[in-house]
Amino acid sequence: MAMSQGREVSITVRVTTIRDGTHGISIVMPDRLVGEWTDSGAGSLMLTDEYNIRVFSKDGTHRYLLTMPGKPIRGEQLSDTEALVVICV
Repeated sequence: MAMSQGREVSITVRVTTIRDGTHGISIVMPDRLVGEWTDSGAGSLMLTDEYNIRVFSKDGTHRYLLTMPGKPIRGEQLSDTEALVVICV
C-alpha cells in the first residue's frame, strides 16, 4: 500500500524583537505564530546540514539547537538572524 504524500509547510525562525517588545526567538509559519520566547542573550542563528537551527549568543557561543517537527525537506539561511526550513507533515 502506498503512503500518501504529506503537505509541505515552511517554518521561519528569527532572532528578533518579539511581540512583548523584548529581544528573543520567534518561530512562525505563513499563517500563524508557532512560538516565541524572550532570550536577551541570543545573537544569531545558523541552519545545519540536517535542517536544524543552532542559536548562538551575542559573543558567538552555542546556546541551543532547535529541531523542526516532521521531515525536513530543505532549508535556507536568509540572514545571520533568520532561517527558513520546509518540512513535510
